Amino acid sequence: MERRPSGRLLEAPFEIAAQIVDTIGPRSPGSIGEAKMAAFLDARLRQAGFRVSAESYRAFRFPGYDGIVVGTLAVIGVVGFHWMPLLSILMFAVSSGAAFLTLLSNIPLLTPRILSQNVVATRAAAGDMRWRLVVLAPLSSPPAIGRWLAEAGAGRTGRIGRTAAAVLLLGLGIAAIAPFLFHLHLWLWYAQAVPAIILFAQGIAAFIVQRAPATPGAISYAGALATLIGSAARLPHLQHTEVWMIGIGAGDSTAGINDLLRRYPFEPQHTFFISLNGIGSGTLCYLAAEGALRPRPADSLLVRLAARVVESGQTTARSCVCRCATHASVLRRRGWRAMGIAALDVKQHVPYQYERHDDLSKLDAAHLNNAVRLVVGLARALDATL
Repeated sequence: MERRPSGRLLEAPFEIAAQIVDTIGPRSPGSIGEAKMAAFLDARLRQAGFRVSAESYRAFRFPGYDGIVVGTLAVIGVVGFHWMPLLSILMFAVSSGAAFLTLLSNIPLLTPRILSQNVVATRAAAGDMRWRLVVLAPLSSPPAIGRWLAEAGAGRTGRIGRTAAAVLLLGLGIAAIAPFLFHLHLWLWYAQAVPAIILFAQGIAAFIVQRAPATPGAISYAGALATLIGSAARLPHLQHTEVWMIGIGAGDSTAGINDLLRRYPFEPQHTFFISLNGIGSGTLCYLAAEGALRPRPADSLLVRLAARVVESGQTTARSCVCRCATHASVLRRRGWRAMGIAALDVKQHVPYQYERHDDLSKLDAAHLNNAVRLVVGLARALDATL
């Protein structure tokens, strides 16, 4: 353990992560585990001298049952197309419309609502405030279903694939009844089986994600929460920077970010977000760009400050590009100043994410210490920026 200037001993980030994994365990969105994690974070941030509040809201259980319904309608429509083509085309139109809506809104149409919460901790600047630094970490842990199935069932790539297959199926249905293509009627009917099978398979994947238990979540995201708590405890009162430390509930959706931005009308030019993602193993990275399909650059000032902290020898980290969708990428799409910090493996993925064996044995104490030093160094560097 380290010692604070006041003389009180500080827990090492690894010890904090161990308590989260061993005592609280899996933390699916809206579950008792997530609520226990919120209470644990509340207590630790109060100990660090922050003012803390827990703010509840309703969220959707992502990814919902849209996929399995769309897939079932597609299969039924293909089977009955020969006898009732117009009814089948209507089913195809409903399927493509539902897939398109969920892709655009990122909100499932058919899903139970859950009660979640954000834990919001604040510490005022000691002098005149110039900046606001908001550090985020997810309260929940992801489903234990493997990376490929998670992407196919709940990821943006899977939703794009579902929408494309549904639109193709609708096009094939309309073409099959067109008079000038009547000689291809039978082959177009057979061709409908391909997108229908894709839709049904994607629906099954989404159903599995919906029903899967959560992982122990050592790297995703106990390491991030331990980094947040450790940074809060070690960060001195900054002269010109107001610090917010926030645990985001319902981490597999944007509901927590939406509620935070609705409650607090931050000034866009003076507010910086740092999103902590999977942390604890692999290469510690500050993400210069991130995004599932088209990586979006992080805020240039935060990237420069992170590079300065690393070059000064305060911590060990690298500048990386991650094809992932984190809270930072969500905020960047909305025009906010944000940057992600994450652990990445050789494939540029968070190690052991979505794996059942994401347990305490995967955590590296030195990695967590470096992450805390990076966050604290970033906060100090921002405070010194004019």
